[in-house]
Amino acid sequence: MADKNQDKNQSKNRAEQAEEHDESVLNPEIKNESDLSKKERRLIEKEKLKGMGPKKKLEYIWMYYKPAIFGVIAVIALIFGIKDYYEQSKIKTVLSMTVVNSMANDTETPEQKIKETLGYKDDPYSKVEIGVNLTTDSEMAEFDYNAQMAYMAQIQAGSIDIMVMPEKLYQTLKKNEPFADLKELMGEEAFEKFGMQTDTTHISITDSELEQELGVIYDPVCIAVPYSAPNQENAVKWIKSLDSRK
Repeated sequence: MADKNQDKNQSKNRAEQAEEHDESVLNPEIKNESDLSKKERRLIEKEKLKGMGPKKKLEYIWMYYKPAIFGVIAVIALIFGIKDYYEQSKIKTVLSMTVVNSMANDTETPEQKIKETLGYKDDPYSKVEIGVNLTTDSEMAEFDYNAQMAYMAQIQAGSIDIMVMPEKLYQTLKKNEPFADLKELMGEEAFEKFGMQTDTTHISITDSELEQELGVIYDPVCIAVPYSAPNQENAVKWIKSLDSRK
């Protein structure tokens, strides 16, 4: 009797173990998911999605394909980032002008006008910059503290091609001899077209149109080119163009 019970228990255990086996083991026609080809997996996914409503589909796609979605977004962002960086790297500043005590709200119009004067009208990778952040005291003979720090940093960095300023401020700044000799840069004939000047490192002119364009109210307008200017040739070209406007 005991032997019969033992045989019965063994048979039962074998049956339970068989139930625990993957169906693919018992039935060789059914494959494990890891054994499926990519095409077979796609077909299974397609069948799963067919039986879902719109909301369930979105939830399923988001749950299982979130890493892939973020991966695609990251790749697209990287491509656009590289393209933008490449485009920006091709842009060159052909003239940088600092206008002291300017009240101009819009510098884009005069920047474009100067760009055309210099012959870069149709060049998308060339730009003109007009800075209006430097201000003086009420006498217009000294920079205020913040402007002084900004001016020194810009001069040392060589980022100013032209300075437009009140006559009094020029007289203060020239003591340190930071400006180039315009008579040498422009040539004697071109320099003398601007009339008698007190020295050769600046020109002072009265030009109401220029004053309006640059947003200044002082007269005369004093123009100088720092020694450290990286685009002295373009600076001279723009200064010479002012003579034709008189």
